[in-house]
Amino acid sequence: MKKCVWFTGLFMSIFSVSQAQVPVSQEPMHHNILDNGHVRLLDVHIPAGDTTRYHIHATPSVFLVLTDANASSQVITEEDHSKSPIPHYGNIWFEGFYLQHRIHRVYNRDNHEYHVMDIELTNKNYKAIDSPIRQPAFSFLFEEKPVRAYRLTLGSGINITVPSRKADILMIQLTDSAENMRVEELLNGGKTAQEKLFHLKGDFIYIPSGSRIIIRNGGKDKTEFGFFELK
Repeated sequence: MKKCVWFTGLFMSIFSVSQAQVPVSQEPMHHNILDNGHVRLLDVHIPAGDTTRYHIHATPSVFLVLTDANASSQVITEEDHSKSPIPHYGNIWFEGFYLQHRIHRVYNRDNHEYHVMDIELTNKNYKAIDSPIRQPAFSFLFEEKPVRAYRLTLGSGINITVPSRKADILMIQLTDSAENMRVEELLNGGKTAQEKLFHLKGDFIYIPSGSRIIIRNGGKDKTEFGFFELK
């Protein structure tokens, strides 16, 4: 009788976990702040001592850790990377999920919020893009099928111009306390299409291909961005 109860409990536990799994974009702590058919940008905030629901990562993604915390992951299934660890570039890395999805939940065991951004690269019709940007402010990180990534570091009082590119561009701020930090998208002919004033980690701008970009750091502090060319 005890065995029967134990197996029943185990079955109900497994059934409960399977029923609770949701796509990562539907997990309540993963806030969808941009979804344009090319990327889905999820702003993830896990309060201290809290745990996400079990969720599924199935789309090639770039991850950015914006607030480090003592967090752990309870994994149901994922690809084995023991022989080929995922390269991390500081607080930025890419995962393709090409062979197997990840199903897990994340627990923040720290005393402050865990803040991460998950860039799901939902476009499947990849296109050829320009050669990598060669400017001193840009540090090339990696190139994958759907994306090319840089870390952009702009010192105080520095302005740069990025000529028009074949790729759509996503910029995400990695540092707080940016003062008078502006990014401007210029169309052909010099007309301003959009302008963004950045302040906090996680502030972002999406710029379609074919536009010239002017980036101005009018503040006193160095500012860093994740700069992504989308294929």
